[in-house]
Amino acid sequence: MAEKPELYVKTSCPYCAKVESFMESNGIELQTHNIDTDAAARSYLIENGGKRQVPCLFVDGKALYESNDIIDYLGREFGADKAAQEEDATSAAGGACSLDGSGCSF
Repeated sequence: MAEKPELYVKTSCPYCAKVESFMESNGIELQTHNIDTDAAARSYLIENGGKRQVPCLFVDGKALYESNDIIDYLGREFGADKAAQEEDATSAAGGACSLDGSGCSF
C-alpha cells in the first residue's frame, strides 16, 4: 500500500504558502512538517530529499519539489477542481525556497 504523501514547508516561504492555500481551498489534508519548528523534520528533509529546499512533498519516499509541480500532483491525486487548480497554479510563478535562508529559487 502506498504511503500518504507528506509535505515539508518553512514559515517564510511564499511557495509553501501557495501549496498550503491550494490544499486548504480543495480540502486536501496531509501531514505537514514545518522545518523551522521541527529539527527532526529538517534533518529528514536534508538527508532524504536530495535538495535543500521547500516546499517538498514526499510521495512513497521520493521527493517532489517546486510548488506548481506539487499542486499538479495533488490536483490529480485528490481530484481537485480543475478550475481552482489552474487558478492556484497560475496565480504566481512556481518555485521553491532554499533552507539556508538565501532566498527563493525560480
